[in-house]
Amino acid sequence: MSARTVFDENCIIQVSFALIADKWTLLILTTLMQGTKRNSDLQKQVIGISPKMLSQTLKTLLKYGMISRKVYPEVPPRVEYTLTEFGKSLVEPLSSFYDWSVDWEDRLRTIYKKTKGKK
Repeated sequence: MSARTVFDENCIIQVSFALIADKWTLLILTTLMQGTKRNSDLQKQVIGISPKMLSQTLKTLLKYGMISRKVYPEVPPRVEYTLTEFGKSLVEPLSSFYDWSVDWEDRLRTIYKKTKGKK
């Protein structure tokens, strides 16, 4: 990868980061890596996400084709979300990122504490 392409707005890295690199998208995708989840499961597992932001993020991921939504004809309706093949293609890179985070946990926490206090 050349340094020049990273600064080009058409660079595929910028495009992919723009699509998935926000706080909630990555957390929801990581949670769905564990398997199919209902809305209430996601709400419990993704700490701090509001119902509105969860709904918006799920709609975006559906639009991107990263997750699928299945509605069961029950009362009350049961809705489940699952990673699609495209969404599953992120399992390996996100798992590597998770491993990196665990390996560097102490340093990352120190940096986070320093930068969080400066906002």
